[in-house]
Amino acid sequence: MPQPLSRVNPNASIVIGNAGDRPLLRHPEIAALAAEAIASWANVESFMLKLFVEMFGGNEALATNIFLSLSNQSAKNDAIRAAADSFFENGSDELAVFRALLAISKTNEKDRNKLAHWTWGDSPNLPDALLLIDPRTTIGDLDKSSVYVYRENDFRSIIEANDRLCGFGLRFKFVISGHVANQDGELLRELMNEPEISQRIGG
Repeated sequence: MPQPLSRVNPNASIVIGNAGDRPLLRHPEIAALAAEAIASWANVESFMLKLFVEMFGGNEALATNIFLSLSNQSAKNDAIRAAADSFFENGSDELAVFRALLAISKTNEKDRNKLAHWTWGDSPNLPDALLLIDPRTTIGDLDKSSVYVYRENDFRSIIEANDRLCGFGLRFKFVISGHVANQDGELLRELMNEPEISQRIGG
């Protein structure tokens, strides 16, 4: 998990948000992982689209166009939640698993949003790291508790979390499409026993 600079090295110097400056180019190997972490979220969006189309039923092209026309992730989440409420029986295990998947995606989305919208930087005191800074804190005196240190493992964790979620999504698509792999509800039971899902159903 990324740690605040104030905890890692409060005396470190920082280079951030300068036009023409390229902190990612100074750390190409870590930058490649950062790009892969952002790309892994696109895979999550793809499986969410597939779930929406499956639940929408009927005209796949129409469902796809409707979903992709929604301008932000919040609107897409609302649309897929509404589709699920109509598709699944209230109180069903399928609806509970779906809601857990949506909760996981909202958690993962927060990591993606930081990578996409926060300000990048680095520090000569931390050659193995990139910095991400909440842009709201770059006005005035910089609060180093709002500057986060990202190392390779932090980006790998984001990638792995999104890959896991996509795996859950694929199995769930098999569940709602009546795939033979879910014979006797086997896949649904597997999903309900996944720790990330079960703790959200239980909560």
